[in-house]
Amino acid sequence: MPRARAKAPASDAAPWWLTDGDEECLGCGQLYIYEMEFRCPECEMTTCIHCRRRRPDGRLVCVSCLDAGGPGDGG
Repeated sequence: MPRARAKAPASDAAPWWLTDGDEECLGCGQLYIYEMEFRCPECEMTTCIHCRRRRPDGRLVCVSCLDAGGPGDGG
């Protein structure tokens, strides 16, 4: 039976989009990379890209603005 080769440890650092960031999301508390943040157009809050939501009119807003209602939400 052939012997399985052991993988060599990665000599290069992981790309920046795969590493944990230094910024903390105000929505979920997870760490994210600054270059990947989302800024809500209504309240200017910065969150990670996973804490953005799409309104029925197609605009992306943060979770708190979606829950509060407002322009484009009919409420």
